[in-house]
Amino acid sequence: MGLFSSFCSIVSGACSAIGSAMSKVGSFVADTATSIAKLGVELATKVGEAIKMVGISLGIIKPGENLEELGEKAMLSDKKPEDFDSINEYINHLRNEVVLDKEKFNSLDEKELLARSAIGASITLKGINEKLDTIVTPEFMAEVAKQQLTAQEIIGTVKAYKEKELNTGDYELYLNDELSIDESDKHSDALVSAYQKLEPELTIEQIEDKVMGLKG
Repeated sequence: MGLFSSFCSIVSGACSAIGSAMSKVGSFVADTATSIAKLGVELATKVGEAIKMVGISLGIIKPGENLEELGEKAMLSDKKPEDFDSINEYINHLRNEVVLDKEKFNSLDEKELLARSAIGASITLKGINEKLDTIVTPEFMAEVAKQQLTAQEIIGTVKAYKEKELNTGDYELYLNDELSIDESDKHSDALVSAYQKLEPELTIEQIEDKVMGLKG
């Protein structure tokens, strides 16, 4: 009970901090960050790592950048994403024009760090959506983080879903066999298409086995 109570306290504290920052970071970033924080520290951390990995691969953030620091700078800034023509311009503003108080940042507790990490991940995810011209949901990122997919596998899947006009939010339903046979076949076809591009040296049978293995 103590551990569960502590988990709830950290998550609710993080969500409260994110809600308080909505006027600073904008509703999309705050709402997405809240969805990420509600996953809990462990899964939210994995989701952040997956988002960061994809963000680096797409050139949205740099390898040495820290999602918690990005989130802290967003909370300190007097500007939000909507004030810029692109999320990259906003990130450049945070990177170059917002000064971090290292002493204050280093004293943040677990729930405050979860809030900042979730905000940083949300900003990066918004950049991913812009770059790929689609909608990648936190729920989709949670699933691919659990599967430990590579950045290229995640990007390939997102592109295939866009091409086939599928919703990344339905990826979890596909994995859990909660779609109709027709819809499930569309997802399978999209994933086969993605992995054919990612690993052209494999036979179609090997690709199909790989796609079936995603449900395991």
